[in-house]
Amino acid sequence: MVIEECSSLEEIRENIDLIDKEIVSLLVKRGNYVKQAAKFKKNISKVEDQVRINNIITKVTNYSKDMNFNPFVVEQIYRFLIQVYIQFEKETFMNSE
Repeated sequence: MVIEECSSLEEIRENIDLIDKEIVSLLVKRGNYVKQAAKFKKNISKVEDQVRINNIITKVTNYSKDMNFNPFVVEQIYRFLIQVYIQFEKETFMNSE
């Protein structure tokens, strides 16, 4: 991964803004898959799958290590992200009954 060297705080912020737009797009895409997943769950207790959560955390922390970035930061972000998506999936599940 190549990170360009910026010459000002403004340039850094412009790059972060571009990245944020990409992140939001990916969050929306992930959220749409979460909505679909709710259709395959037989009951609401199946929404929160601890084995799957642990596998995701392991996978993303390994990705961050491969990219020489702090895995703790990625783990904390993903733990929060997963909890938000679990609530979203539960709401989707309840609204589809």
